[in-house]
Amino acid sequence: MRITMKRYYRISLVALLAIDLFFIGLVTVRSASDQIPDTMWTYVGREEQLFTNLPAKAVTKTPEASSGESAQGERDADTVEALNVTGGSGQATLKSQAMGNYSVDVKLFGIFPLKTVDVKVVDPMVLAPSGEPIGIYVETNGLLVLATTSVEGKDGLVYEPASNIVKSGDYILKINGKPVKTIKEFNSVIQKTEGKKAVVRLRRNGTETDVSMKAIMAKDGTYKMGMWVREDTQGIGTMTYVTENGGFGALGHGITDADTGTLMNLSGGELYNTEILDIIKGEKGAPGELEGYINMVADNCIGMIEKNTGLGIFGKLSEDTGLSENLEFMPVGFKQDIKQGKAFIYSNMEGKTEKYSSNIEEIKMSSTDNRGMVIRVTDAKLLSLTGGIVQGMSGSPIVQDGKLVGAVTHVLVDDPTRGYGAFIENMLSQ
Repeated sequence: MRITMKRYYRISLVALLAIDLFFIGLVTVRSASDQIPDTMWTYVGREEQLFTNLPAKAVTKTPEASSGESAQGERDADTVEALNVTGGSGQATLKSQAMGNYSVDVKLFGIFPLKTVDVKVVDPMVLAPSGEPIGIYVETNGLLVLATTSVEGKDGLVYEPASNIVKSGDYILKINGKPVKTIKEFNSVIQKTEGKKAVVRLRRNGTETDVSMKAIMAKDGTYKMGMWVREDTQGIGTMTYVTENGGFGALGHGITDADTGTLMNLSGGELYNTEILDIIKGEKGAPGELEGYINMVADNCIGMIEKNTGLGIFGKLSEDTGLSENLEFMPVGFKQDIKQGKAFIYSNMEGKTEKYSSNIEEIKMSSTDNRGMVIRVTDAKLLSLTGGIVQGMSGSPIVQDGKLVGAVTHVLVDDPTRGYGAFIENMLSQ
């Protein structure tokens, strides 16, 4: 009996030790993985430290660069030097003399696959941080379904004609083959169905499909399909940067529908000069807001929106806006250039763009979304004006050490002095 118990205890101790080692190894792997970015942008000819003090080794996965124009001129993709990775176990440095997209495999202890890093090598880039408030008007590519609803029929009964057929976030494109771009067109086509079954073309999650629906004659004598839809939206944000050829990036996050949270699929959009009329200061639990006036007349239009993504809106400025005349172009700083500590937020609160002091508190190297940095406003003037970060400041450029490194994207509701920022390279990748 004693021998059996001793053996049992030994087996139990070995099992517990094995479990402990497993979890220690898992924590080690996760910790090592978090310190290495999933993606890395770098300039041609610049040496970068991929990682240090990690039990890992890195080797290039792809042997050639992508073809393209570099600082040295046009190069053949088959003859250029591939990304050069040096260093043994514990550190890795990379460098390339040609533009291109590369993959670097990182292995724990040089054996176990840990992560594949996508490396994009580009020529040195400059952008002009803006900080100007902008009025935004966008039109959806189809009518966005906000929700379905019940309809009280002419007969006194209650119907739900759209229930379990369409969903919040769907886009209505056509009814019986007739495009419907506005709510007016939508209602007009529905009345013409006279309560007969109609074929409705939907786009859901990027895929188009046809469904059959029947409008109900409502109590007021009109036909209804039991849907709330939206055709356009407008708001205020901040321009992040202007390119040398007049392109722009703004917001740092996408334009989403306020009711559904859906990233809006746009058919087009415009930027307008806007005037900040009032600032509602942020407080704990109550985010503040910039209130402004958008005069949507042709003379006030300053650019066209071409793309709406999860990392901002992008497009082209009008040639005669004058927005780029007094801007200062500066180098783009990638996430490996960022360090914890002092930075500046550019924003126009009182008629001109000013630099406001802030601190970068946290850097999430593997972030590919719009929350790569945690920032804190420290500037006494900005805190007095806004209480910190408020709605409408989204897109305000973040500059550190003379480089444009990101854009303000979100405020922390429980602490309006703090918020998130997107890496500028993530915005440029859209």
